[in-house]
Amino acid sequence: MALGVLYSILFSTGHAGATGTFMQVRELTSIPAGHAYYCASNPKACARYGRGVIALTQQSWDQLVEINARVNRSITPVEDGIDDTWSAYVSQGDCEDYALTKQRELLRAGWPSDALLLTTAYLNDGTYHAVLLVRTDWGEFVLDNLNPEILPWQDVRYHWNKRQAVGNPHAWQRIAGAPVTSADQPLAGLQLRPAQP
Repeated sequence: MALGVLYSILFSTGHAGATGTFMQVRELTSIPAGHAYYCASNPKACARYGRGVIALTQQSWDQLVEINARVNRSITPVEDGIDDTWSAYVSQGDCEDYALTKQRELLRAGWPSDALLLTTAYLNDGTYHAVLLVRTDWGEFVLDNLNPEILPWQDVRYHWNKRQAVGNPHAWQRIAGAPVTSADQPLAGLQLRPAQP
């Protein structure tokens, strides 16, 4: 998608420059176990590299589109099964593996880690899912292995859960509106399912 088309979409839908273009986050919350193990095994991959949001230009947008499409093509979707292992640069994997690989590719391209946040959500059927949320001066966008199109986060109809904290890749925060779960109660009336490949 050309940046001019993106700008026109943002203006027509009221996203550009509007209040609420950035997710509201709340208190610190638990770190996904798979991410904790990933960081313990790959400390350099989980370090903080750079501050702030990325300026959305034609060049940065094209790079985002190219990396998102390339990573989506490079990984064959498979479920982890019982062990939810998070890995980057795999030939087969699930949603977290796509998100981690996109994060690593954008870091290698010089993007700041503050702008590249792993984010978890639930699909409408209750399936756990992970994406990469990219923070720009035009708002936050979702890089998703289930959708080739890069969309503003408000246009992605997931039940948002938690995401990495800006400034500390090892910390996670609850997203405003995220339902509280318990072992005996389904999320927002949904039947919880394993991660989506």
